Amino acid sequence: MDRHIKKLTGQKEQRHELTLEDVREISRQADECGIYRFVLTGGEPTVWKDLFQVIEAVDPVKHLVILDSNAYLLDEELTNRLAAAGVYKMQISLDSFVEAEHDTFRSKPGSYKRVMRAIEAVKKTDMKLMLSTCLVRGRASTQEFKDLCKFTTDLGAMLYVTYAKPVGTTKVKHEDWVITKEDADQVRELEKLYNVTTHMTPAYMRGMDGALGHYDGCITVKGINTITSTGEIVPCPYMDMSIGNVLHESLATILDRGMNNRWLGPHRKDCLIGEDGEFIEKHNALVKGRVQLPVPYEEGFAVIDAKKRRVSLPLIKE
Repeated sequence: MDRHIKKLTGQKEQRHELTLEDVREISRQADECGIYRFVLTGGEPTVWKDLFQVIEAVDPVKHLVILDSNAYLLDEELTNRLAAAGVYKMQISLDSFVEAEHDTFRSKPGSYKRVMRAIEAVKKTDMKLMLSTCLVRGRASTQEFKDLCKFTTDLGAMLYVTYAKPVGTTKVKHEDWVITKEDADQVRELEKLYNVTTHMTPAYMRGMDGALGHYDGCITVKGINTITSTGEIVPCPYMDMSIGNVLHESLATILDRGMNNRWLGPHRKDCLIGEDGEFIEKHNALVKGRVQLPVPYEEGFAVIDAKKRRVSLPLIKE
């Protein structure tokens, strides 16, 4: 397979997807960088025809392999196969603790029951369990959300809460979903009572696998990096701009670039893509109307990051 990105005059940009050998090479480089966690996600990994080959290529002996799933296909047989293949943790999406609301959001009747089935199946294995849910404006104060927090804590699991941010589909169709500071503060209070975490709160990964300890702040590059199926490294799953392509540069080079980027590298208390108005405006202007995402480094971060500075913050690897 030709790994190089080709731009053809008058045609859509052609990007080539990672092969299993590419995944093995990324795994090797990640190991050299001290990175030890891989999350397989987006789209639904349980429908991948080569899922077990990908798991093998990532190498569960060297890395903690985590599957992020909607659990629709996650019956006891598949769960047992994943556990036997070396998957460390299942991260299961639960969009509402109210059955009808979850099913409506998923547009699939019976989805809620399948999530509950999957939770029971995972509990019977040695795999860790995490539930994930998206927080929209006002939800943090509802009884439904508090019930979900308690349910997850009683399971002995962690509830990972993602924030609705002013980007992508949310900005275009559901701007009223974007959370407020009050919502975020309510989640921080719930952390004191339940096993709840977000990527922006001190309890991130608390009691799970010690990945970041109590790192309080934006974790772009320092604690999270998304590798797309075409090799682009995106420093946050809510962004649509790359800091480099692992098919053309080493992983270490790309991460170093990210750590020295004036937006990404320095410690910051706020969420870059959720709270920094200047960055959000620049980001959305650059990604608007693009046929293919993420935007390559040369056309994205390189454009808005005219001023770079070196920082001494140590790289917290995940």
